[in-house]
Amino acid sequence: MTQTATNKIRRNEPCPCGSRKKYKTCCANATDQQGISPITDIATLNQFAQQAIASSDFVQAESWFRELHKAKPADAYFLASLGQALCWQRRLKEGIAYLLQAAKLLERQALKTRDPSLAQELSAQLLYWGEAKAAERLARLALTLAPESPSALNNMVLCLTRVNNNAEALPLAQQVCKLLPDHPGCHVLLALIEDKTGQTDAALQRLQQVIARNVDVEQTARANLELGVILDKQGRYEEAFTALTTSAASNYAALKQHPAEREYLFDTLARSSENFTRQLLQRWSVAELSNDGLPVPAFLMGFLRSGTTLTEQVLGAHPQIIATDESSIVHELTQELQKLGGNDHATALQSITVPEIKLLRQFYWRRLREEYGSQVMHKQVVDKNALNTMDVGVISVIFPEAKILFALRDPRDICVSCFMQAFSPAPATVNLLSWEGIARQYAAVMGYWLLLRGNIQPAYLELRYEDTVADFETTYRRVFEFLDLPWHPGVEQFHERTKGRYISTPSFAAVSQPVYSSAVARWKHYEKQFEPIISELEPFIKAFSYSA
Repeated sequence: MTQTATNKIRRNEPCPCGSRKKYKTCCANATDQQGISPITDIATLNQFAQQAIASSDFVQAESWFRELHKAKPADAYFLASLGQALCWQRRLKEGIAYLLQAAKLLERQALKTRDPSLAQELSAQLLYWGEAKAAERLARLALTLAPESPSALNNMVLCLTRVNNNAEALPLAQQVCKLLPDHPGCHVLLALIEDKTGQTDAALQRLQQVIARNVDVEQTARANLELGVILDKQGRYEEAFTALTTSAASNYAALKQHPAEREYLFDTLARSSENFTRQLLQRWSVAELSNDGLPVPAFLMGFLRSGTTLTEQVLGAHPQIIATDESSIVHELTQELQKLGGNDHATALQSITVPEIKLLRQFYWRRLREEYGSQVMHKQVVDKNALNTMDVGVISVIFPEAKILFALRDPRDICVSCFMQAFSPAPATVNLLSWEGIARQYAAVMGYWLLLRGNIQPAYLELRYEDTVADFETTYRRVFEFLDLPWHPGVEQFHERTKGRYISTPSFAAVSQPVYSSAVARWKHYEKQFEPIISELEPFIKAFSYSA
């Protein structure tokens, strides 16, 4: 059903193919061998692709966008959409390559089209996937085309703050707030930048104004949280805890999760504690599984805010190590396990065979290659994700030859640090929105580690944050010895490596500077506030030798 599109579409109208360009600069001159415009086919393909995206069928979306890219190889929108579809399938290496190609196309084309929208959208996508430099270039391009656009300005601010370039971000954030004076989110972001650039009084005043106006519950809660963080730095601890408690109460009241969903983590850990017996954890020996020629993985885990990001950045500065930043591949591995044996991980591992477990091992390394390239087969991979602690049983059974680095920190300092973080509600974080919930989750997760650590086959090394602060070189010499790697002096300048780099965790600002001691024993400022939860933490304070 193809007919000449110019009979229906005016040259200055948006092109029906979905490229967001005017028809005259897009498909007006595209014809097939019979002189017929393929516009109808392209528009239909794009419609199918958009429907696939809407239904989260990214495999089908990939197929449609490949067809569209083949039909219009110089179209940045279709190229970027193909890249995004691949990224949502976690095929990051391939997907990001397409996104970067689209960015180069846009940089050549956008000044001609004078349309900032795609450049801005692609900038946000690239920032999400960690390509901060390319995201910043497109953000600057969009801002050149639309210098008075609040969204273009705000996107530029986000790019700059994610790489700690707060000095340049400050005047742009101020401009956003002038254009959108009633937008609480813009003022909260500006207050954060003001605080980081030494304008603490202005930041406090701005946050208090957002709280007083209270036009958005979520932003008011965030303002209270950031207010608490600043008050803590000023030594106003009573006021800080009050602000943090107010923020937590607002966030918890706004939760949409059913109460049963909030128990998911505890139910899962209780079931795993019962089912991951010594017999299961040692079901297969290293000799039975490691004869497949695959490398030996290492895993970096621990409770949230225990120093895993710091350790990942230090390890990543070693030339023989690939350290992942919040990898989700272990979670994907558990999903593959569920396909073989059901939702309960321990039960599934009891039922599968050696050939099936070897398929899981191959799946893990295939996904690592897709995300980080073939170099993962020749260097030491350290797969870092604090949440992998809840899957330590799965890791131990599937990879008995693995090495586990387990980050420790004073439980009380972890509680304070978690209470000062803006966690998005999810099964693994929903309980971190309250002071009591943090202690309960810490006890559940770390109790699970204490229960399993004596029965697992992988070698493990517990790495104390406080030891890193007290004696960096001695601590990390021990880590590299554990990984069978030589000491590399360059790791002491790990913070230089992070400058201008995107780091996905809340610690992105902290790890861009040398190790500092001010985060040690912060809990002492809140000793009175620990009274309701100290009994839950006391067993772990003793177990990990933090009593003194």
